[in-house]
Amino acid sequence: MPSEYEGVWRRLGIWRSDGSCDLSTRVWWFQAPRLHIDLRIPADRPSLADAAALARLSPEQLNRVHAQTGFAGLTVVDAKRCEWRPEIAFPAVGAELDAGWMRFDSPDHLHETGLDNSYEEDWLREPGGALRGARLVEVASGAIAYLLLNERWMAWACAEQETASRPDRLVHQQWPEFTVLRKHEDWTVEASTLPWLEHTASIRYDTLNLTLLSQWRHNDEVAIPLAPGRRWRVAE
Repeated sequence: MPSEYEGVWRRLGIWRSDGSCDLSTRVWWFQAPRLHIDLRIPADRPSLADAAALARLSPEQLNRVHAQTGFAGLTVVDAKRCEWRPEIAFPAVGAELDAGWMRFDSPDHLHETGLDNSYEEDWLREPGGALRGARLVEVASGAIAYLLLNERWMAWACAEQETASRPDRLVHQQWPEFTVLRKHEDWTVEASTLPWLEHTASIRYDTLNLTLLSQWRHNDEVAIPLAPGRRWRVAE
């Protein structure tokens, strides 16, 4: 992975070959030396006070919750071709190829074109520096998680190896979680596939930061404040 890709990218917009465009969906792409986390939240997705509020949504509102997406896995760059190979995703990992042709218009401005020319995307890198990352496996269940962070941003992705996007599973917080946090005094949730976490949940900075992550080694067993009560093995 070329170092020029590393960091936190925000999508400015997508323009499709059918003439449609999207300038309002909130999109974060976290790129570490090998690993990525991507989260996309439609502007019209409902805000929820708690998980129980899902049961009160209309079918149309629930469809907008289903429209959010997230994925995490390995990124492979070959010359100007960039491919994302997700291991976990919300609502599920798809079979379609996710790859594009990349062009740097400036060091912090990236343009992406679909391999089939079906879309064009513009990305802007956020300040905060390069990311450190880890792939983790839960000791008890074998669940997969990714954690990427720098001085200003953090992303967490976690899913059971086999999950289904059913509302009853989401009520019990068993849906795949993709969460983006931003550092203020502590880490505050900016966006999540669990909407009730947004702007309310926070993690103390001294419990999870670059210094602590840099001390982890392969096969270490660690605790993650984002998943209290669970133990994780550092797989990568």
